[in-house]
Amino acid sequence: MWSNNNYSSILKLYLNKYNSLKLKINANGQIASIQKEENGIWINDRNLPNILNKLSNSISLEKDVTIILQQ
Repeated sequence: MWSNNNYSSILKLYLNKYNSLKLKINANGQIASIQKEENGIWINDRNLPNILNKLSNSISLEKDVTIILQQ
């Protein structure tokens, strides 16, 4: 899976603290936004997109996608 190859260790750390993460990825493969679920409410995370976008990224999509990860 795409996330296993690129971001697995960082995402795993976040999923230890939060039940769910919602990643919005644009057609260019950049992380547009990330939300973390806290007490049933989705909250924007400002730091994680910056960290993940600095990592190597070789994905190119034809359209925007949203991925929800749960522990």
